[in-house]
Parts: sequence; structure tokens; C-alpha cells
Amino acid sequence: MKYLKLLLVLIVFLVLSFLFFRLCLDNGFWNGYDYVGLENSIMMHSDPGAAFESSPPFKFQPLVYSIHYLLFKQFLFNASGYFFFNILLHGLNSFLVYLLVNTLIRDRAIAGLAGLLFVFTVGSYGKSVMIASGLEDLVITFLTLSTMICYFHNELYREGKILSLWYLLTLILFVASMLTRSTSFSILVAFLAFNFFFRAERKRKVAGAGFIILLFLSLAALVAKTTLFHYTPPFYRQHPGVVMFVFYAAKNVINYLVRMIFPIHTSHLVAGAGPAVRFFYRFATQIRILIALTVLSYSFFGFIFGNRTIRFFIAWTYIMVIPFAFFQFPGDWLNIRNLYLVSVGFVSVIAAGAVYCSRLISENRWRKLVPMVVPIAFILLSRFIVLQLDSSYRVKAASPIMAEYRKVLAEKYDEVYIEGDSLNMRRSP
Repeated sequence: MKYLKLLLVLIVFLVLSFLFFRLCLDNGFWNGYDYVGLENSIMMHSDPGAAFESSPPFKFQPLVYSIHYLLFKQFLFNASGYFFFNILLHGLNSFLVYLLVNTLIRDRAIAGLAGLLFVFTVGSYGKSVMIASGLEDLVITFLTLSTMICYFHNELYREGKILSLWYLLTLILFVASMLTRSTSFSILVAFLAFNFFFRAERKRKVAGAGFIILLFLSLAALVAKTTLFHYTPPFYRQHPGVVMFVFYAAKNVINYLVRMIFPIHTSHLVAGAGPAVRFFYRFATQIRILIALTVLSYSFFGFIFGNRTIRFFIAWTYIMVIPFAFFQFPGDWLNIRNLYLVSVGFVSVIAAGAVYCSRLISENRWRKLVPMVVPIAFILLSRFIVLQLDSSYRVKAASPIMAEYRKVLAEKYDEVYIEGDSLNMRRSP
């Protein structure tokens, strides 16, 4: 009966994900990195070892490239298939958010609201789902959430045993995560935060044997990637000096957190979004400063007065955003698609706050619904942004720049040719 209920919850998240993002199915490939993924799949068609290609413009993410190749074999250059897979994977990730929160606090109301906020991309606003190459964000989030669920379950309900099925699954999923984006050390720091905040329930050392094994595994993987596959961490590729490096990174952390709440930045979307959006954007600087102060204040008081779960998810948000803070300097414009994984902590804090506040005033029939205004407002904001982005991406997919990407692929590979405005692939003899 328990598993049947979980299956029904999963189906609900998958359906909601499809209904919310089905509008992007006909958008086409609109980003240059979409064609990097396609090129890697073309290379894998004749050489499977191309999955380990890491020289620019490729990244070391063999698992992502392998999944992309499987999709390529099925859909070739039909972007709708890639988007449909993204939508389903996003629904699955939303279900994992539900499981993660419920594992930590055993509260289905908070877990359900957190999952709903995530499926409606509150905090990340859907860009990762609406771009074919967003597969890398979706895959690493799936692996991160799965790894954490297994690790947390093993620590809380299996006494942290190394010789257990849950820890074995943790190891397998953790290794798989190292074959995608480089977030393994963020996962480890999140584990460390969990071990600290839930030390009373665990009744073990913060850095126990299970954690130490994962740490050495990640260090060994880093050495293997750098020596065998010539991998270079992204923040080593651009370095403005130690002082400015720290300054820009700290600035980017705050900017990312502000964009989770106020995602409007300078773009043609603002110019064409209507008078209400343009009015708010006039005061964008003042609003961002106010939000930044609010976020920092909430984080401080949340750590002081919040329960262990609130503290953990506040820590999660900062921990997960730090790697992306090193990717771009000076960072005046940051990519909100990097917030996809980060937003798990954000939506969990919003869900917990809304539900706890509602319960405090539960004696009043109608007033107890007032705290739900906040998550509903974020969902409406997310929907508005998704609609605006969808219109923008359709235009980009039909732009001359994307036509040039198609032309380059057709000229570079004999088996690829242009038919009308689309790419196609010749069948092998």
C-alpha cells in the first residue's frame, strides 16, 4: 500500500511537469551548447569513446553524453524528444524532492508543497527544462537527490552501516554523479552539514566511516580525471587574482540567491514584458539590495532560531550555489539555469515556513491560508517567466545564428545534411 501511494505521487508529479512545460515541446534547438551535445552524439556514433571528450567546447560528463547519445539514436535532430525527456526527468526530480524532505522531517504536507514548488520551478524558473542541453542539470540533480536520499536513510534508519544496501546505493550513485558535473565536493559538504545538524539522531561522529570513504573516493576520482582525461576544474580556467576572485565569488553567491526571489534582469524580456514589469525594473537595484539584506537576515536568524531541518536546507542553498559562483567573472549577469539544483533548499525552506506558519494560526478557518500566499505568488511568478522565456526561445531557434550552427555541423560531418531548415542524418549502408 505504501509503494502504491508513492507511485501515485510520482504520477502526479510527472503529469504536473508535463502540463507545466508542454509548451516548450516545439521550440527547437535554440542554444549553441545544444549543438555541442549533438556533435558529441555524432562523434559517439562512430567512436563510443567520444563520451569522455573534455576538451573545449566539450565538458567531462561521460554519463550525460551517453544518455544524450541514447536519445540521439531515438530522436536524431528532433528537439521535441529531448524536451519530452527533460520534462519527465524534471517530474521525477520533483518526486525525489518530496522523498528527500519527507525522509528528513516525516511531514507529508511540507514534503508535498516542496515538491510542488520544485515542479513549478520556483527559484530556478524552468530554463534547465526548456533547453535541450539542460539535460546535464537535470541528470546531476537526479543523482544528487538520489545519493542524498540513500545516504540520509542509511544514517537515520540503518545506523550508518557501511555493509548495507542503502550505503551501496549511495556509493553507486555518488560515483555516477562524478561522471557528470563536478559537484561531488558540494555533495560531501552537504553530507557534512547533515551529519552535524542531525548528530543527535545519528549518535555518531560528524565525519564517520561512511563519509570518509566517500571523501577518499571523490579525491581519487579527481586525480583520475585530471591525469587520465586532462580535466580542469572550471574556476581554474579564469582567475582575476586572489582578492578579486574571492570578492567576485562572494558577490555571485549573493546575486544568485537574490535572483531566486527576483529573477528579472536586463534583457529584451524586460523591454517587451509590459508596463508592470518595466515599472518594477526601474527600482531593480533598490529591490535587489533589500532582498539581499532580507536573505542574509533570514539565513542568520534561521540558523539561530530554526529547527535542524530549516538549518540544513539553508546550508544546502549556500553550499550548492558556491560552485556556480566561480564560473563567471565579473558575474554581472548570471545564468539562472544554474539555480536548478540550488533551488531544492530554497523551495524546502519556503514550504516549511508556509506550513509551520499556517499551523500556528490553524484555529482560524480562513486566516490559516494566508501563509500560502507566498508559495502561490512564487508559482505565478514562475509561470509568467516560463511563458516569457518560451516566446523568446522560439525566436532564437529560428534565428540566423542557429542556422549557422546547423550549417557548421553539416559541413563538418559527411553523414549530416540539411533538409529544409532542419538537420538530418544519412543512414549507414
